[in-house]
Amino acid sequence: MKGAIFTIFQEMVEEKFGFDGWGTIISQSNLASEGIYTSAENYDDDEIFQLVGALSAHSDIAVPELVEVFGHYLFPHLAHSLPEKMMDYDNLWSFLEAIHGVIHVEVKKLHPDAMTPEIIVVEKADTNLLVRYKSPRKLCFLALGLIHRAAEHFNTEITISHECCMHEQNDHCLLRITKQ
Repeated sequence: MKGAIFTIFQEMVEEKFGFDGWGTIISQSNLASEGIYTSAENYDDDEIFQLVGALSAHSDIAVPELVEVFGHYLFPHLAHSLPEKMMDYDNLWSFLEAIHGVIHVEVKKLHPDAMTPEIIVVEKADTNLLVRYKSPRKLCFLALGLIHRAAEHFNTEITISHECCMHEQNDHCLLRITKQ
């Protein structure tokens, strides 16, 4: 996983739980990096899972909720890291439809070693989308946070139902996004 994800996670932890919170979760984890991250480097995925687990223990907040909160926090950082034209969408639906075929393609051009999830709109209507999420990392809760924050970006009130989940032994997740 890209170091930028770790540095943004550290920023979120320090902002919400203080510098001591970050120090606590680092000391409770067995990290090859020793908790020192640079944006351009790649780190083992296990490190982010250890950090989230330690933060869950420290904060008494469930892991899925923490991962979703991080997705919400992460969205503007990811959006600002892309070329400006990559965020030039009129609405949430067009943005979500572009993730797999446009945005992730461009991300791979910028970072050939990036392992992006599969996020594909499989059903579309005026008031709802059905999105398939698939990734070996099983970070569907991160996707939920990202989508909720994207909806805020596009001034669209939504609800998301998690109709099928990789954490329940499925090979993908299905997220039904409904406009309010």
